[in-house]
Amino acid sequence: MIVDLRDQVRSVVKEVRETLYDLRVDVSDSQDVGATMQLFCDRVHERSGLEIKIDRHETGRLPLLQERELWRIAKEAVMNAERHAKASTLTIHWQCDGKRAELEIADDGIGFDRRRGREDSYGIVGMRERATTIGATLDIRSARGAGTTVRVVLDPEDGGNSQ
Repeated sequence: MIVDLRDQVRSVVKEVRETLYDLRVDVSDSQDVGATMQLFCDRVHERSGLEIKIDRHETGRLPLLQERELWRIAKEAVMNAERHAKASTLTIHWQCDGKRAELEIADDGIGFDRRRGREDSYGIVGMRERATTIGATLDIRSARGAGTTVRVVLDPEDGGNSQ
């Protein structure tokens, strides 16, 4: 019983350390979204074994505020795949030319039924708010047994209507 309790405490301490480290990983003047995503995903792979493929095409940077919001949407989607989706692989597509950006994160996990309440989860609400704040569109597609895809597009010519 004491051994089990000690193991549980160690597990909680490890999880708190991981969370604190993850909070420190952020976009900055010297580190763009793609580089930040790569560092974070390397850590996620190390701790969970989740296979992550990142496809990056960057020819310019966005204003820091927009990059940070896009990064936080990406981070939430990756963490959801790691914690809830029971996914084995995750594919991330990131494209940015300094004006327009596209981010897509797709997992092969269990998915969820959008009609059964997941749309109001804090994570999804937060992603929607972040997208709206920077004028981006957010589309989340999921179905039981079919994985989840989160797609964000920031296009100044589009007007940014979140779906």
